[in-house]
Amino acid sequence: MTLLKTLIFDMDGVLVDSMPYHVEAMQHIFDQMGVYMDQQVIYEREGEKTIDIIRLLLEKAGIDNGRFDLESIVEKYIEEFNIIVVLNAFEGMPECLEVLKNRYALAVVSGADKPIVHSVLNSLYPGLFSVVVTGDDVANGKPAPDPYLKALEMLNMQKNECIVIENAPVGIQAAKAAGLCCIAVPTYLDPQELHQADLVAMDHDLLIDLLLNLNSATPEACIKECAHSVKL
Repeated sequence: MTLLKTLIFDMDGVLVDSMPYHVEAMQHIFDQMGVYMDQQVIYEREGEKTIDIIRLLLEKAGIDNGRFDLESIVEKYIEEFNIIVVLNAFEGMPECLEVLKNRYALAVVSGADKPIVHSVLNSLYPGLFSVVVTGDDVANGKPAPDPYLKALEMLNMQKNECIVIENAPVGIQAAKAAGLCCIAVPTYLDPQELHQADLVAMDHDLLIDLLLNLNSATPEACIKECAHSVKL
């Protein structure tokens, strides 16, 4: 029997209450470009690589991607995000992870850009994660399984030794495509949109409680044991 050994966290919306700043930063850039931006797209596609989200935003606005230098937009967005962001970890999460690091290997898999991810983690969660995978580290980002498969390779772990914690459909799809169990928390979206997860914790208080009470069984058994206390 293979036991749970690793917890892999998405960053934005799971560890850090940062998505409104991502949206605001992108809105500033699109305003400068004179292009309409549907903010809901960013929440719904959270977890994808930034450049892929920009392509989708332009497509939704009826704009030919060829009219703009997408890499330049990404760079401006990163600069704007770093200017406006106020870093806030979800209450209780740093303390929770301080406990969990003594029980499991901890990793982060984020679709955000590398400078942002490492800056945020170094500020709010220093020294807690043995592996960090960002949107810049893989050719195919979420919802492809590649980011999670890369994390498993770097951790030297098997699929049946891990649980993923996500908060967006794209990330859940990536975790499941990689063959991993997934707990979700509906930070910015309706819980029903996270139905592909194995378990949905309705808020961070419940998520923290579930994580601290995980046992050393298989990931599937851990999920099953927790499921009775979680309702959509």
